[in-house]
Amino acid sequence: MLHNTHLRLSPQALETRLADLLRRHGGGRGKGLLSITVALPERAFDSLPFGLGEHHYWANPAEGLSLFGVGRAAQIETQGEGRFRAMDAAFAEYRRLWEAVDADGTGMQPAALAGFAFDQNQRGALLPNARLTVPALLLQRRSGTCAATFSCDRESSVENVLAAWMAGWHSLEAARWVGHIHPTKLSRLETRPADEAWLALAQQATSDIASGGLDKVVLSRRLRVRSNRRFDPATVMAALAARYADCYQFSHAENGRGVFLGATPERLVTLRGGQVISEALAGTAWDAASLDSLGDDKNLREHRLVLNAIVHALGAACSFQEIPSRPSVRELRDLFHLHSVVKGRAKPGVTLLNLVERLHPTPAVGGYPMRRAQEWLAAHGETRPAWYSGATGWIGLDGDGDFAVALRCAWIAGNEAELYAGAGIVAGSDPRTELEETEAKLGAMFTALTD
Repeated sequence: MLHNTHLRLSPQALETRLADLLRRHGGGRGKGLLSITVALPERAFDSLPFGLGEHHYWANPAEGLSLFGVGRAAQIETQGEGRFRAMDAAFAEYRRLWEAVDADGTGMQPAALAGFAFDQNQRGALLPNARLTVPALLLQRRSGTCAATFSCDRESSVENVLAAWMAGWHSLEAARWVGHIHPTKLSRLETRPADEAWLALAQQATSDIASGGLDKVVLSRRLRVRSNRRFDPATVMAALAARYADCYQFSHAENGRGVFLGATPERLVTLRGGQVISEALAGTAWDAASLDSLGDDKNLREHRLVLNAIVHALGAACSFQEIPSRPSVRELRDLFHLHSVVKGRAKPGVTLLNLVERLHPTPAVGGYPMRRAQEWLAAHGETRPAWYSGATGWIGLDGDGDFAVALRCAWIAGNEAELYAGAGIVAGSDPRTELEETEAKLGAMFTALTD
């Protein structure tokens, strides 16, 4: 984990160098974005700093990838049926007028961090429905190599840009990257819906599925808890990283409101050099006694629904290289899931956000058929705060990037947190067993908050 000494480039030397590079590459004149990347010594960061305010963080430890951004050089917020197309068009316009300067030959490029809500029409006070941000200062760690990318709108004056960049740099220098972690005591305040109401809703779902027209619907629950001390995002992320090192990790902080964070096992889609990867993660067991149930008809049918929907969604956008005939079992500490990886090659002109629009929401988080499941959820009052069961991710200047489904997550503010989990209801589902499944999933974040 990072110590402050790893960030100690001389601020004066850094400012002088950035000023020279800014002027040399058209800062203060012209249009579009300018990004300047400089190398950082050693492994400059691999976690969240303690006590920092507004930020965006996304990491895939399995690939040695960490992205941490503060400030904003550019940003777009969208909502409604065309939200992904609007975001894609805006990012394409950024890319058209974007110069990237890799001053030290790091091989790294600028990137935007993004996220979106489950429901395209959701209007929430916690986070915007969908947002893409090009940070003014982006720390990057890729396979052990570290760099800082400074980005700005070229029309801004060199003086204003430098002041903003150095303010961001000084805030990171002043941040604590190693903190004291104390055990936390949590009190359960309430679940929404309450247990009996959720069981009734699950029973209604099974009845409607038996009547036809609906194959699966995913019902969510929220658990509100209170801590004996104020939550710090870095502490929570450190606990999640220790427990779920093979999961995607994310944190999005809104100044004065709170932080949405988590460690999710489920990739929505990756685009790298034309290769497309998506995953089906559906069918769950949470202890040794229930592990054998992963092979029963109910769980295999639930998994096939998700896998078939992914293949159907990607069919017009890529040529397939790998579609598993049977799922494997993925163990995530206290939970077990049926897991299938789909691979293909993107057709010309297909972008990462095109793929996101085709895939979201998968039956793993919404239901099947997709539109009928969403209509059913809306009719029965289903709401999902922040970006829970939407997705978070990143897009590089070259268009490559990753999105992961926002699961195993929470919204934290002060000494209170709201945890989120869901369960897929299909034919043969037992409501009480599904309730136990949501408790097991909520337990993953509950334990991380107490560590």
